[in-house]
Amino acid sequence: MYSSGEVKIYGVLFLLSFFLVLLFVPGSVRLAHKLRALDYPAERKIHLTPIPRLGGVAVFASIWLTLLLGYGVNIYIRAGMPTVTGLVAGSFLILFLGVYDDIRNASPFLKLPVQVVAAGVAVGLGIRFDLASNPLAQGMRDYFDLGSLAIPLSILWIVGLTNAMNLIDGLDGLATGIATFTSITLFLISMKQGAGIVTYFYVIIAGATLAFLKFNHYPARVFLGDSGSTSLGFLLACLSIRGGQKSYTLTALFIPLIVFGIPIFDAISALIRRYLAKAEIQEADSQHIHHQLLNAGLTQRQAVWILYAATILLGMIAFSFTALLDQYAAVIVIIIGLLGGFLGKELNVFGTQKRAMERGFRYLELRRIKEKDGVENDS
Repeated sequence: MYSSGEVKIYGVLFLLSFFLVLLFVPGSVRLAHKLRALDYPAERKIHLTPIPRLGGVAVFASIWLTLLLGYGVNIYIRAGMPTVTGLVAGSFLILFLGVYDDIRNASPFLKLPVQVVAAGVAVGLGIRFDLASNPLAQGMRDYFDLGSLAIPLSILWIVGLTNAMNLIDGLDGLATGIATFTSITLFLISMKQGAGIVTYFYVIIAGATLAFLKFNHYPARVFLGDSGSTSLGFLLACLSIRGGQKSYTLTALFIPLIVFGIPIFDAISALIRRYLAKAEIQEADSQHIHHQLLNAGLTQRQAVWILYAATILLGMIAFSFTALLDQYAAVIVIIIGLLGGFLGKELNVFGTQKRAMERGFRYLELRRIKEKDGVENDS
């Protein structure tokens, strides 16, 4: 059981980050206009007017200011912060890269190396997978040291989730809401597992992203931008590694895979789709899972809420993993993977149906025109 004092601390941190975002967002909007960090309408995009895209700066600032204030008054946060110095250093590098990208539209050939460096900094300072369960062990130790594989696997996970959160940021409020629900899920799991410092991070991120939805839900007044989506992806990736090392069971590995199932699935399907189309891996398209839901005739709000519901369901499944044996968890993961593949094929996220590919851009253009006429009624 948790003491009333602990619950109060979590509540204070949640509310502090929540209200700091409400305070900081107007300033980030003014800064975006001043720096011309605006997301302009284009063929692949759905919004109709230029939207400021430095909202992530407000979210990031509120997260770290809340942690700084918590550090000053809470001994547990002070005790835990030295173990996440790599996360701190790497996240600021990702933020600076994201801000530059929001202003200058950085090349993928710049972004990926910087992301790898940021992940390398985090991993080098201790944010990495070290141990994993050995589900075949009987009478032997039930875990093994990853050894030299720990570094590349950790970097791959951090860079992968950083970009997955960026890719899913395609509809108003989508990435923000997914970050909110995944943070809440991981907060509850980390509380149950006694994961220490990461628990404070999760509740702070949940408060900040929930507040940002006030400005980011459809029709959005400000976007997270790369500064927000990649920073959140980086933070959540590092925290999931740090928290997962509190348990060496196979389910500890499965939990983040399930919690982040929607952005991970979308990123993997994008790689498959671009490979099959013989396109450049970094080439943007309009066939992500959220685009295909629009192509199926849903509105932005309907598509976003369906993906919210899927994220909440996956979060509930992930939470149940804390009480499951490894072999049962493995079966559930396989079933979810098969269902995801089937649904992905039906939605054409792999780009195998040529007719749907050819109509995609035109459909989004017609939807923009339709939503421009009906935006007042949908608000």
